[in-house]
Amino acid sequence: MQGGRISRGWQLAKKSWAVLQNDRSLMLFPVISFFAGVCALVLCIAPGIVASAAADGSEVPLIIAGVLAAYVLTFVAIFFQVALAASASRSLEGADTSIGEGISLAFSKIGAIVGWSAVQATVGLVLNALQSDDNVVGTILSVILNVAWSVITFFVVPVIALEGLGPIAAIKRSASVVRQRWGEGIVGSAVIGGVVFLIALLPIAVLGVAGFAAVEAAPAAGIALFVLAGLVLVAAVLIGSTLNAIFRVALYRFATEGATVGGFTGPELESAFRPKRGRGLLRR
Repeated sequence: MQGGRISRGWQLAKKSWAVLQNDRSLMLFPVISFFAGVCALVLCIAPGIVASAAADGSEVPLIIAGVLAAYVLTFVAIFFQVALAASASRSLEGADTSIGEGISLAFSKIGAIVGWSAVQATVGLVLNALQSDDNVVGTILSVILNVAWSVITFFVVPVIALEGLGPIAAIKRSASVVRQRWGEGIVGSAVIGGVVFLIALLPIAVLGVAGFAAVEAAPAAGIALFVLAGLVLVAAVLIGSTLNAIFRVALYRFATEGATVGGFTGPELESAFRPKRGRGLLRR
């Protein structure tokens, strides 16, 4: 079973990679999102630190800045996820896309993105509040709720990107698709990420070991190797997130339209689902 999932994940990762190879601009969305998030974090937290210092170390400005940062970072991430999903859908059909086009498509869904960001940030803060070092029950509950929330909202970004629904309607739409299909889409997504990580693991391990071996004799070389290993890890994360986005859009379109795009085949996408007993995959 596990080997079958890994094999399916490998095939799905290869198909997603082929789409990315044909349209490398898709890779730029998570890169821009990362740097935009860093800038947004600084702009949100820095005033809080200054205000806290001016208020004799009061934590209130820091709390306000933290809550604001949580929303802004969530908004930035979701905005570029929607831009990527919208561009990926066009790229899966063989169309040429661009960063500007994807951002424009995301701006056309800005109301839904603002609303969904608020919902997602609020849920994240609540789940984080449940976790505590001395509250095992709260931590377990947080994990369970986080998994359930991830399942229910698995298709929210494609729904917003492709159908333009608002946050509540998008959650209902995503939950409906998951409930009717109840598949291994999330498992498939996780396996794609795992495949990318495994591919990157060898060079990361080699660079890390070489860094440890060199750090005493040649500190500069050792640090350079550590930095290079870190860059490989970051690249793996960014590539994995892009491949997952491509796969999720392809999976959503197959689940809702029966469409096979981007070189994916029906059997490959169908294998990503475990239909409920007695239900056909495309039955609504």
